[in-house]
Amino acid sequence: MKLSQVTKEYIAQMPFEEKCNFICGDIVDDGMSAPVALLLGGNPNNARPRAIAAAELYKSGRVPFIVPSGGVKWDVDGEQISESHYMKRILMENGVPEEAIILENQATTTKENMIFGTLQINRKLHFEKVDHVIIVTSRSHMKRSIALAKAFLPRKVTVSAYPANHEAIIAGMPESEGKWIAKELDLIKGLVDSGLVEDMEI
Repeated sequence: MKLSQVTKEYIAQMPFEEKCNFICGDIVDDGMSAPVALLLGGNPNNARPRAIAAAELYKSGRVPFIVPSGGVKWDVDGEQISESHYMKRILMENGVPEEAIILENQATTTKENMIFGTLQINRKLHFEKVDHVIIVTSRSHMKRSIALAKAFLPRKVTVSAYPANHEAIIAGMPESEGKWIAKELDLIKGLVDSGLVEDMEI
């Protein structure tokens, strides 16, 4: 069944495990390399593991450049710092040289991550030389991010996923720890219904 064919009431009544499987079940690292990784921001608790994962990706030789994206400012140990600058700091602490980091400091939403991230990639690397982008974010955030990446990046660009918590086990997760699952599913449903992203099986 397609996501566009179900109602929000149907989604609300889905068992929690089914929601988890839809949001996280098929998110895998395909092992491919790319000219650049787009690292999506979030609050410090999310941004840190995402940045560490992106550093792993860089150090494995799979990407030569990382674009940390996010302009929302958070309090980190009493300092007001944007998502992208915070992630740049974590990247450098984890062995990524400054010349491999391309900051995107305007985005405040996942959609804007794609729009402004695309502009920065084109400005610095030029899309005639970029045919593949790896998205780095949390597993629970990846399905929506990949859908938006496919909507906003040039059509010739292949998009891959590199989930920050790629070792996470979704099965058996307490519902109290996964309230974000229902929110993500609602957000994806809204994107599909608006026609902004491609329909998908649920």
